[in-house]
Amino acid sequence: MKLKSLLIGSAAVMAVSTGTAKAADAIVMAEPEPMEYVRICDVYGTGFFYIPGTETCMHINGYYRFEIRIDPNGWNWFSRFQLNVDVRSETEWGTLRGYAEGRFDYGVGPYVGIVAGAPAVITGYNTTSYLNQGFIEIITGSGTLRMGKSDTPYARFLGYGGDAVFDGTYGYRNGNEISYTFRGSNGFSAIIALIDDGDGDFMPDVEGGINFAQGWGSFGVIAGYDESLAQWGAKAVLRWRAANGSVSGSFQVLYSGGAAAGPYQIGDPGGAAGNVAPWSILAHVKGQFTATTAAFLQAQWFSNTGGFEIVGGLDLRPVTDFRIRPEIRYRSTNATWAAIIRFDRNIP
Repeated sequence: MKLKSLLIGSAAVMAVSTGTAKAADAIVMAEPEPMEYVRICDVYGTGFFYIPGTETCMHINGYYRFEIRIDPNGWNWFSRFQLNVDVRSETEWGTLRGYAEGRFDYGVGPYVGIVAGAPAVITGYNTTSYLNQGFIEIITGSGTLRMGKSDTPYARFLGYGGDAVFDGTYGYRNGNEISYTFRGSNGFSAIIALIDDGDGDFMPDVEGGINFAQGWGSFGVIAGYDESLAQWGAKAVLRWRAANGSVSGSFQVLYSGGAAAGPYQIGDPGGAAGNVAPWSILAHVKGQFTATTAAFLQAQWFSNTGGFEIVGGLDLRPVTDFRIRPEIRYRSTNATWAAIIRFDRNIP
């Protein structure tokens, strides 16, 4: 009897144990999914990577900036953080690109505040954030269609002013545009653009130019017309560089037509407000003494006053991704001096 009871008890224990094991086996733990590491996308250059799970490439970069400026108005300190996002992918139409520059500035400037309980324009230190550039491009082997907010072709297509912080007066503007840039053989390129001038009459400004670039540099011309102000501007730009890169420079001849001040105005900054100079010449030369040290001299002349502006400075890059630019400027028309030192920490 005792043996029988022992056998029955053993069987019961085994049954319970088997049932427990089967219950435990029913809980299946999911295997962790393999991690998808960021893949390098070298199709568009250094710094691009594939957005995980897609065939779209992205590049994120920008810079940190701090500068101190001294002019007849006093001392101004300025800080900026700029973040650039560049997204590209290949489509049946060509390379589809989206690009944006977001800026976060802290410095002296007019802004809207509250005075005595009412909105008012205040000049002082304040923080501003804004979209500096934001556009879509369709890039093919022969050209690029751009739509969105950008520095206008009149400012960017042939290069900006001198290679300096005080880079001269040359018709800079930033706004919405639709443009097409054609790239031909042997360094030839051309651009045509419609620019939103913001006057609400539905008639855009028109800009167009051509450029020819080779190993020695480039030469081009561009013109623009503002229909609401009946003002137009034109400039010819020559840029050159020595074969070893030790010396480079530029020479610009600028013309501004029409009596009203507008986007193509080339006025003497040292003269009266609203002045328009029919002609101006901007020249710049830079010497690269070592891999980390360069110096430059720049001058601009204005026909309406006969005045000129001279800028001199250094371009120092003591360590990777760090740039220091001290500069001094003199304006003959009002005999004023200004100086600036700018520090940039690049995000590659």
